[in-house]
Amino acid sequence: MAPTPNYKFLSTHDFENRVIEAQTPSVLVFGAKWSGNAEIIDSMVERVSAEHKDQIEFFKVDIEEQAEISKFFGVYSIPTIVMLKEGEVKEFIKGFISAPKLRKQLSEVLLSE
Repeated sequence: MAPTPNYKFLSTHDFENRVIEAQTPSVLVFGAKWSGNAEIIDSMVERVSAEHKDQIEFFKVDIEEQAEISKFFGVYSIPTIVMLKEGEVKEFIKGFISAPKLRKQLSEVLLSE
């Protein structure tokens, strides 16, 4: 799946600048090209990201291509979603999550004051 304006690939090169130092909350979705489960989550997150394009940055992280980022967060299974606010991990979700639950988590964890 190709990146979209609302859901971008994240590399080790721009990780610190775009996530850790960013003022905007971030959602990292860890997956791999060969994982059917990750593709299902990927599709759902792509739709949800369009709803929050001005409030949250959404990033795809391929665990094989960006192994350093995966190790930084201790991600060893996919799909995994990590939510960050002001560079701090606020939520760590392993496995499947429905779109309504993801929207609720985004609202409660990243968009609340």
